[in-house]
Amino acid sequence: MSKYNRTKLLPYGLRFIQGVVRGNTKFEIKGASFGVTQVTDNDVISAGKLPNIVGSIPIVAIDDDSLASQGVLGIELSFTQKSTGINHDVTLWDVQINGQQERDNQEHPIAYTIAQQPETLTLSDPSFEFRLMVYVQVGDTDKVAINVNPDGMESRKEHQRDIQELVDGITQGYVVSDLKDKNGNQLYDHQGNKIKVKTAIVNTDKSLSILNRAADAKTTGDLLRALDQDLTRLNQKLYHDFTTKNEALDIDNLAKANADINRHQDQKIDELKIKTIELENNSRTIHLVGHNGTAISDHTSNSLVGLKQIMIVDSTLTNPNALANAKAIGDAINTAYQQLSHAIGLIMAILDSLDKNRVIIDIKNRLSALEEQKKENK
Repeated sequence: MSKYNRTKLLPYGLRFIQGVVRGNTKFEIKGASFGVTQVTDNDVISAGKLPNIVGSIPIVAIDDDSLASQGVLGIELSFTQKSTGINHDVTLWDVQINGQQERDNQEHPIAYTIAQQPETLTLSDPSFEFRLMVYVQVGDTDKVAINVNPDGMESRKEHQRDIQELVDGITQGYVVSDLKDKNGNQLYDHQGNKIKVKTAIVNTDKSLSILNRAADAKTTGDLLRALDQDLTRLNQKLYHDFTTKNEALDIDNLAKANADINRHQDQKIDELKIKTIELENNSRTIHLVGHNGTAISDHTSNSLVGLKQIMIVDSTLTNPNALANAKAIGDAINTAYQQLSHAIGLIMAILDSLDKNRVIIDIKNRLSALEEQKKENK
């Protein structure tokens, strides 16, 4: 932040003030000059003016009230690309105030100030402006006129209007701006008036979901009001349903009791599930214990477990009070069936063989009978 020393009078300034105090003359503060290189008080006093002046600057406003009782007037200067005639960046090291005594057609340096911390003027930017208020001892303020630049006054009014528009925009949340097309051309309505639009100063998030984005006030308010209404209805319902604290406690205790019962039932159901799985697998997991009844663990301290059959299955089909192995039964039945089928085949073969022998015997018997009959006929 820039900082400038108190204003000091030059020889012409002291002479002008002496004339004012004596009542002999009046003078007018005409404008100011400025330098952009560092100088000292000795440099200025030796020259009787700023030795490094690069340009002049108009006065845009005055303060003839705050220190008028002490014979001091405030002079406001505006540094812009237009007012300085400079279009590159410079450092404002010192300022000189110029005045003109009545009946004298020549301006003279009357006061100056040197920067403790100079301001950098970014005059390469056409929109840049730096304003500096310089207070000058004049003796009798009623006998001193100040030449205020009309353009500067208008600029100050515009500046104040811009500030007010900015304040209003912050208050209302938007600023009114000209509507232009994509090429930057102003758009007009059918009557030739500029079309204006309201542009939000802050881009708010109505979804309330974007990180580091300002929340939309209306959306937030609507949600909070809806939440407040829901809480009010809930509060009314609570008072309606639970008229006393004791009733609420009874219901709370009942809910806790039901929760305990449900947890107990859930435990039983889980146990039944485990037993059902064990029955389906005909085995259950058991922890191995030693002779002293303590659990046996491995080198990692994990308990050793094993599987135990719930029902003994006998595959030899010889153990009483045991369940017969289904596969062994099936194999035995299949073997018995195969043996029975083989026996039936043998029996059928024998029967078939017996039938054939009986026929042969019958034929032999018939032949024997025929031979006997022939013998008798002879």
